[in-house]
Amino acid sequence: MKDVNQNKLNSENIHSFLNIDKNLKVNLEIFDQIDSTNSYLLNKKQAVNELNVCIAEMQTKGKGRSGKIWESPKEKNIYLSIGSVLDKEISELDGFSIFIALMICDALKDLYKIKAKIKWPNDLYLENKKFGGILIETKMVNKKLSIVIGIGLNIFMKTNEFINQEWTSLYIEKPFLEIDRNILISKIISEISNNLNYFLEKGFKAFKKDFDKRNILKNKKVLVSNFSSSDCTALDVNEDGSLNLLVDNLKQKVTSGEVSLKIQK
Repeated sequence: MKDVNQNKLNSENIHSFLNIDKNLKVNLEIFDQIDSTNSYLLNKKQAVNELNVCIAEMQTKGKGRSGKIWESPKEKNIYLSIGSVLDKEISELDGFSIFIALMICDALKDLYKIKAKIKWPNDLYLENKKFGGILIETKMVNKKLSIVIGIGLNIFMKTNEFINQEWTSLYIEKPFLEIDRNILISKIISEISNNLNYFLEKGFKAFKKDFDKRNILKNKKVLVSNFSSSDCTALDVNEDGSLNLLVDNLKQKVTSGEVSLKIQK
């Protein structure tokens, strides 16, 4: 991959590459440094039929799942949050993080023919190593659901001593590709925007077949937080986005809020 770090994040470039409904207002802000793009949008007033987009070259308090830190070195990766207001209850968004992961996978495949996999419910993998993650945060404002989609993708990062699990980046796996973060960010925003209403109407079940093709967990032995002393195998995912596990030869259904799991080596 040609290192195109010289292509700084640029709002005009990102807007120019967007392929979305022209009536949809996109408020885009880019920061050289911020504590957390998700936190920024959670505290920002949002409106229906608008997308608020926050991107940073660096985060000092990047958020991962379960309160973990998302390592966010400067000008190496993508730290992107997308916020909106939905006329939905949180209970109607089962499988939403998987839907977002699928949109990122579609963007990578369309632009670069990269075939990424998804580790339920919100991680992105290449060559059996994590290179991206998704964090969905919500709050109710004036009886409307304000939602923020946080996306972190390792793009140019070559080393990081602070990450305590196997990881990779697009640079490590595809060193001869030329990737402009502005184009990739724009493509991800477009994919999410153009398919969001379909998800809200049909739910995750409309995307289940696509996920099944990218499900890195299927039939793999896993370590599960709620069943730490049991023999666990991940099976398939249901139409509501829940995961089926085989726990000591008994089938169990779990949701993303109930457990965390790792692939067993």
